[in-house]
Amino acid sequence: MGFFEWIGCLLILWVGAAVGVLLVRFERRRCRQAEGFVALVRYIRLQIDCFSMPVGRILRGCDGKLLIDCGVESDCLTDFCGLLQKTRLYLPEEMCRLLWDFGRRLGESYRADQLRNCDYFLERLTPCCDRLRTELPKRERMMLLLPMAFAAMLVLLLV
Repeated sequence: MGFFEWIGCLLILWVGAAVGVLLVRFERRRCRQAEGFVALVRYIRLQIDCFSMPVGRILRGCDGKLLIDCGVESDCLTDFCGLLQKTRLYLPEEMCRLLWDFGRRLGESYRADQLRNCDYFLERLTPCCDRLRTELPKRERMMLLLPMAFAAMLVLLLV
């Protein structure tokens, strides 16, 4: 086997490792975004409960780190659905649907109804977030292993 074949094999293995690392970063980002949105719904509930603030003011006064964890890239936030439109969601479909439903119901009714809506969606979002968190180590191992295994198989086929 010549020098260039060895370099090609090493490049294939390196690309497999790099893809695995990128996939692990994606999975961690996905879990962090889920935790961020659960924390954001809790924060919104707290602000409605304590201060009866409107949604736009709650979002404008929200901590920047919390919004970064959610993946929000824009500063001009007026409502929750607008926040979701300006955010790239990496979450499972079930969580995305719950967040959109929450955004549509938020700010449409009286304080007591708002609090019940927040509690309802927290009860639905928290198990999804917990599931993502418990599956994260397994998914990380799988995301590291599969691209490397595929690269190794490709190298063996080429040799």
